[in-house]
Amino acid sequence: MKVKPLTHTPKRLPPLLRECWNKLNRTFMKRVKTVGLTPDQYIALRWLHEFPMGQISQVKLAELMFTDSNNVAGLMKRMEQLNLIRRKSNATDLRKKNIFQTEFGSSLFYKGKKIADKLELEALSCLSANEKEHFLELLSQLSLQINEKKSINRS
Repeated sequence: MKVKPLTHTPKRLPPLLRECWNKLNRTFMKRVKTVGLTPDQYIALRWLHEFPMGQISQVKLAELMFTDSNNVAGLMKRMEQLNLIRRKSNATDLRKKNIFQTEFGSSLFYKGKKIADKLELEALSCLSANEKEHFLELLSQLSLQINEKKSINRS
């Protein structure tokens, strides 16, 4: 008996998100490598860029990157060795380390940002301006919904 190939795959959220994420991440990893960054280093530098200098601790960065403090501590150690960031003890809580971008880290961030912006334009090029705006609004809504529902995060 010959099996007929599926001509239409059901559109379900998990496989669609995973497929898009994997392809975008793989492409971004290859491209950002050309400026000397990994995707995680770029994301950390992006968050440091988006907050006032010295306002992000390792704990806050772990939260923003949806990872744990141990992963961020290792990432920060490697980034510090590469002169992308520097860490200083928090003046009010010596257990906390605040993270600062170096000039070198900032220059690589801007090179990586050009790559990230170009990839985003390419990925969304099949959508009209209104569709892009609507799509990003829907993703933001979904993200808020998932993050607000503690039961989703614990399951």
